[in-house]
Amino acid sequence: MQVDTPQQETIITEIPSQSLQLSSSNSDTSVHVNYIKIIRSINADNIIDIFPSVVKHIELTSDKVERLELIQETRKVLQCQENMDVLVEKDLLPAIINSAIELFDCEQSQSVQFELMSIICLFPQSHLTEKTLSRLHGAAQSSSPLIRRQSLVLVMKTVPIETSIKFLLAFLDDDDARVRSTSVQNLAVIVSEKQSTLPMSFYHKIVESLSDTHDEVRLRSVEIVANMAFQHKAQLVKIPGCTSRQLTVIQHAFMQLCMLMCDTSTAVRIKTAAILGRFTEVDPEFLVQTLDKKMKPYMKLVPEGVKVKQEFSAGRVWGGDAPIKTTAGEINIINPASCGAFVHGMEDEFSAVRQNTVQSICELSMSCEEFSEVAVPHLIDMLNDEIQSVRLLTISSLQRITQNIELYEDQLETVLSVLEESNVEIRQSLHKLLSSAKLNTQVSVRRVLKGLLDNLKKYPQDCSSVYKCVRGVGDNNAVYAALLAPELLSKHPYLYQTEPNTDDNCYIATMILVFNAAKHNPIIMSMFHEYTPRHYIYIAGLLPDLVPHLPQVYKQQQATVTSYNTQFMLDSLNTLLHRFVTLSKSQDFNVLQKITDDIMKIGRLSNSIRSQSSFLIKVLNIFLKLFKLRFYIIKSEAPCADRIKDKVSEIIANLCELGCVFRGGQTEVTAVLLRFYAIQFLKLYVPDASVTEKELELCRSHVVERLKSCRTAVPHSILNGKRFNIFQWFESQPNVISNDITMSTATILSPASNTEHVHEFPSHLSLSLHLEAETTHLTPGDLAVKIVYPGSRTAFYQPHVDCTLQDYYESTVFVGEQSWSNPGTLRISLVLPCNLTRDSDAVFNRLYGKDKAWVDVSDIVLLKIHPKTPR
Repeated sequence: MQVDTPQQETIITEIPSQSLQLSSSNSDTSVHVNYIKIIRSINADNIIDIFPSVVKHIELTSDKVERLELIQETRKVLQCQENMDVLVEKDLLPAIINSAIELFDCEQSQSVQFELMSIICLFPQSHLTEKTLSRLHGAAQSSSPLIRRQSLVLVMKTVPIETSIKFLLAFLDDDDARVRSTSVQNLAVIVSEKQSTLPMSFYHKIVESLSDTHDEVRLRSVEIVANMAFQHKAQLVKIPGCTSRQLTVIQHAFMQLCMLMCDTSTAVRIKTAAILGRFTEVDPEFLVQTLDKKMKPYMKLVPEGVKVKQEFSAGRVWGGDAPIKTTAGEINIINPASCGAFVHGMEDEFSAVRQNTVQSICELSMSCEEFSEVAVPHLIDMLNDEIQSVRLLTISSLQRITQNIELYEDQLETVLSVLEESNVEIRQSLHKLLSSAKLNTQVSVRRVLKGLLDNLKKYPQDCSSVYKCVRGVGDNNAVYAALLAPELLSKHPYLYQTEPNTDDNCYIATMILVFNAAKHNPIIMSMFHEYTPRHYIYIAGLLPDLVPHLPQVYKQQQATVTSYNTQFMLDSLNTLLHRFVTLSKSQDFNVLQKITDDIMKIGRLSNSIRSQSSFLIKVLNIFLKLFKLRFYIIKSEAPCADRIKDKVSEIIANLCELGCVFRGGQTEVTAVLLRFYAIQFLKLYVPDASVTEKELELCRSHVVERLKSCRTAVPHSILNGKRFNIFQWFESQPNVISNDITMSTATILSPASNTEHVHEFPSHLSLSLHLEAETTHLTPGDLAVKIVYPGSRTAFYQPHVDCTLQDYYESTVFVGEQSWSNPGTLRISLVLPCNLTRDSDAVFNRLYGKDKAWVDVSDIVLLKIHPKTPR
């Protein structure tokens, strides 16, 4: 609540007399209310004039409730850093601190003392004298838990770390849980944030805090014990009742924390499950014990001189005639309560505990192969968890672990059942797991392939992911795939098989597995049908990244696939580029267009140079559009301004596409120089564009900065402010088109184009379209959906992305329109936004007329919809 300055002055002049009256009569509440208003109105401008009177009034107030309220409001004022800075600058803090200490000594109310200590804790340490500190430290012996807690906070702030550690440890046995909690919290800050080391002599005292009755104490103690274990990992700890063996601190701390996996507090279990994964230096025998609730025999010690008694069972129970060993006085190396810690974590009712448990098991398995072999069956059981995030984490953890171990047949049943999931993230994550796993029998390979083919039939949109999976299965299990080769190739001893359809996705997946296995086991190629080499050449051209190079097949066919002559085709693209540059002076559009068509044909020969050919086509098309625009302006007596504007907008959109879609090689340098050349071209030959000299110079300076950041030499004509000829720059570059150029693309998997089926819906409602797409070299979250309605109305949507997979886009778009008399066709595609709000893009922003350009990165999907008037 703010009070006007004149009113404040009036009230302040009346303070002394009213304060004296209040101290004697203690009945006038209006003065107290006025002081509350004044305190709330204090700021950095008036604190010097008002604050001394406020402090004096607090000293004179006899009512405990009013005094407490005044101190609380004063604390809020001092919490403002600006107000504190003014008091420090005017040297008023010593007097205020002395007044607070005097009030503290005379105060009988513990709640008021607590508030006073809270205020003192706000002051800078440099203004607290030794006398003041000793008086406040003595308050730690107060009978009030609140004051003891505040004293610990003050000690943490004012005392050196070595001294404060001893002081805080003394309060771990305090009767009040809040005091113990504050002590442990401050110790945790010392250990974690200030990177200080607690002496080993305090280790057992901290371990005792793990069994404290207060949840917060146990929670903070977990972190302290773990840090102490890492700091003193080599030191030894005695085992109670045993003198022949000792445990290292890291082993002892690990087992102590394992007992907390059955803690009553969920927060403690979550924290413990997460921190156990950091104990990668614990011996395998202790790690394996966490996966068995029954104590292992090697975790027990037999005292010297004690005889082991052995007897046989009566045979009443099946298998009961095994010898039974009993030993009197066995010593447990660890506490039985710590056995099966990770089992308890995986069975916990809270998903956060299960997630942290799986993560810790994964981290420990990465550092201990013996533990990973025991942990894999438990993790596979977690694939049946009811929470999707737990299943996803389990799959990713198994993928990291199974690189060094094998999956057995009985485990595959659980793993393959996950392929029935409707969630695409889980299915594709499992594909990655199966592609990296090693199988131990040919039956396992057959079952995996069958499960993947069933998955492909049920979810055709998983085609690309399944192809990558079977490639990994063939690479990692070539021996067993060779045993299955006759079955996979449909070989029969005396019946001739019909030639399969190469458009069948299941057949292509099977052959990808066979071809990748044949790379490691050439004997498979001797089983090929006469048509298999032809199919191999077709599939290799269709999916060059998934099919290995098999020279024997090429020799058999006496053919060479162009996809493996990548360097030759790159040289051809550079040759055509230089030919275009040479012929550009002639301005023969037919010849230049013919060169562009030749480049397009070369790009169709192989997917391996698709990015390079597309980039070159975009560059040459921009040149053609600029040349045709100049030709139109020169030849036309009265050029149409709207047509020129449309052509300029189209050129700008192509330039944005060049900068957003292509990466690698000299694409960035080419895009930057081409943008500058286009602006320079528009200034010289397109008067309607009205490009000013200031805009050109701004773009020139931006080009210089970008080229320097790319560590590329800046052309002299740009540095000297002269006209830049980009064709001379192309002639000086031998290989503008290189092998490392990438293109951002998206392939829409669902919905598929279908103009025969009509989606009908009421016009007052909307139609939901679920989109799924595979992406390459882009972040799915950056994509937007472009929908072109009948009548050329275009809408852009950037909905929430449902899927978190790296190269997968999944989202839902709602389409709505007014009622139509007949069905209409929607044109759906995925686009990338290109912002034109930077200073260097000011001229493009003006010419394009929008702050953002949308760049198509996918093919167009056609759907028919028919919004109808509701009955």
